[in-house]
Amino acid sequence: MLSSVALAAPETHQIGPYKVSFDMNTPMKYQIQMLTPQSSSSSTVYPLLIGTNNSTGASIAITEYKSPMDSTIQMQEALTFYRLATRGLNATAPMNQTIDGKNGFLISAVPFSGSKLPAGIKEYVAQYWPESQSYGPVSAGTESVDITSTYPQDVTMNLLKSISIVKSA
Repeated sequence: MLSSVALAAPETHQIGPYKVSFDMNTPMKYQIQMLTPQSSSSSTVYPLLIGTNNSTGASIAITEYKSPMDSTIQMQEALTFYRLATRGLNATAPMNQTIDGKNGFLISAVPFSGSKLPAGIKEYVAQYWPESQSYGPVSAGTESVDITSTYPQDVTMNLLKSISIVKSA
């Protein structure tokens, strides 16, 4: 695990075979942690965590699948929407979002009224597939990028608008 402290500067980190760059453009101090990749029989996940305190942070998870997966945006939006609901979060309708020059989506969510989750926290969840291929009404890909943030909306949007992920040859 590697950790560094950053303040309002562009970041570049190597996570497994991926070079990840972004600029959160914020005066908030934050710490970067690159965790050990997690592998299963079907995929490997390369995680990077960005943290300011116990309630404010973000994660970037690059998942490399061993075989093509359904990367159809509408399907992934629905799955994310329902995952948030099962965690006790009331999600907004997904919004189209260009991330790293690719089609993706962004969903924001807050705890349901009466939830055991801390009130006042807004979570943003975004996803895109760097190399998704269209096959008529469906798409398939072997790499997905999931970004989750509890930073304010402006900082989250800076992250989404500046992120670049490049796989090494």
